[in-house]
Amino acid sequence: MQITSAEIFAQGKYAGAFKKLIGHTYTDDRKIDGLKGYVYRQGDLITDVNDAEPQFITIYLKDKSAVVVYSAKPDSAKKLFTIIDIIQITNILPGWEIKTAGCIEGNTEGQIIIALVDPGKKEYTTAVKKAWLCQMDRLRIEAISTKDIKCINEGFGE
Repeated sequence: MQITSAEIFAQGKYAGAFKKLIGHTYTDDRKIDGLKGYVYRQGDLITDVNDAEPQFITIYLKDKSAVVVYSAKPDSAKKLFTIIDIIQITNILPGWEIKTAGCIEGNTEGQIIIALVDPGKKEYTTAVKKAWLCQMDRLRIEAISTKDIKCINEGFGE
């Protein structure tokens, strides 16, 4: 996968200080140059496991901030990832979480939604402060309205 300069221009809208990392490559998602001080929290495969060019969403945390990295592995046989887009999230309130799976917009399922949520004490939360849609066909992340977003509370009932 080659990211063109036109694609890079369209990306990075929410990357803040990390925009320079778009287009960079790495081999270990727990040690990305440019994320010094950030700690790996979780990573999710967002394409089919058999996809020739798998794509991932990975979260890194530091104090009250987070960086969400959207990346791809252009050659599934090699351990080389390319950063496609980034979200920088600051001033995260205590108890709030970033969800990269289990969120839906209205009745539309199958979208990859990244959301900053207060999980609360219900099976689903609608307390969504910010939300983004990972547009895999366009290789970018776009902000979306939080109005009809709900996310499953994975720890509910335990």
